[in-house]
Amino acid sequence: MRLCKGVYLAGPMAGLTPNIMKAWRELATEDLEAAQIPVLDPTRRVSYHEQTLNDKGLNHNAANRIFKQDLRDIARCEVLLVDMREHENAKSQGTAAECMFAHMKNKIIIVWKNPNDRLNPFITAMATEVYNKLTDAIDAAIDYAS
Repeated sequence: MRLCKGVYLAGPMAGLTPNIMKAWRELATEDLEAAQIPVLDPTRRVSYHEQTLNDKGLNHNAANRIFKQDLRDIARCEVLLVDMREHENAKSQGTAAECMFAHMKNKIIIVWKNPNDRLNPFITAMATEVYNKLTDAIDAAIDYAS
């Protein structure tokens, strides 16, 4: 497996609309690619996330495949840009697990949240840096991945 020297865009997907799930990632991708930094966006596996949007359940093999693909992406990248904003109806267990996996692999973890959001102490401890603005978090990710 080759290191891509890129940025993985972590954040909740289950319980979110496709627009909320993808909007911030599209902005981040535009800025990162303009800086010639590869982007690993898990929303490219849309069929899985469409199935889980309404918690319809997921075949065990398909779920395992997505899980392994996401972990492979995280292992290949250098930096995680993580949406840890408090979203209504969102499930962030997967995002927290991705952060722990990245932390155990000594990855840079850049967290983005809303100013009034309170981070779990585990996320705070794992985060390399925390920002209240997406643009600031993207700039930090660019600095680390350059």
